[in-house]
Amino acid sequence: MMEVKAPSVGVGQTALFIAWMRQMESERPDALFRDPLAVALLSALSEDPVLADVAEVIRQTHHSARGFPTYFAVRTRFFDEEILTGVRGGVRQVVTLAAGADGRTVRLDLPAGVHWFEVELPEMTEFKDALIAHSGLPLACERHGVAADLREDWQSALRAAGFDPGQPTVWLVEGLLMYLTDGDGEALLAGLSALSAPGSTLMLEHLKAAMLQEEGRPVRERVEEQGARWLSARDDLEEWLDGHGWSARVYAGDDPRIGHGRTVAPLPACWLATATRSGARH
Repeated sequence: MMEVKAPSVGVGQTALFIAWMRQMESERPDALFRDPLAVALLSALSEDPVLADVAEVIRQTHHSARGFPTYFAVRTRFFDEEILTGVRGGVRQVVTLAAGADGRTVRLDLPAGVHWFEVELPEMTEFKDALIAHSGLPLACERHGVAADLREDWQSALRAAGFDPGQPTVWLVEGLLMYLTDGDGEALLAGLSALSAPGSTLMLEHLKAAMLQEEGRPVRERVEEQGARWLSARDDLEEWLDGHGWSARVYAGDDPRIGHGRTVAPLPACWLATATRSGARH
């Protein structure tokens, strides 16, 4: 059996934090989803001291922003539904950029023939491969772990893994853009847009601009305690996506229309977008 070792502090610890949030949601009787991979992850790392650090961050988060953990449940459910709409509409190619410990490849009810590409840093790809093997959970699709740095030429690695840019794609960019500079985020969107055939869809999350100002300082400090740092935010997602050939619907993270009755804390203030390919590749 492959050994599961916790990823290094920083982006890896952030992935563990999100997995813990999903595990907590899975235990609720009214859960918006149930994530067996998150449960397997916490079990596999139960003796690892890094989990004690993550547990302290979660304790502080619950104390300082009670509705904040609910945001991760709402975000997950929102993207779940948008992904399922895409694949049930006939798309058979899904790409998650910065996949972390996301368990969708084992928990979603996917139609036959879906190829799912998870692009991550080499250390996180190795961690995820080991975690899935250790969990014994059956895959719901053909999963491809793609080791690449999203600030570099990740498109070549994706193609080498079997991705076909001639076929429509469902893209997911979750929990990533705020950790990239504006320039790197622009390059990322341009890169995935160039690989998107007609019929493709794109789901993404970004911070509201206020989160990089004084209003967001308390939450930024919590993020920085995990070894990560927000580098970008924007309030013009519809225009930004339109400039790259996407027609988008954008919701605030605490919009009751997507909350399934849950109350989400107003901070940190985020946007959730779902977009369709609106024209020729730019």
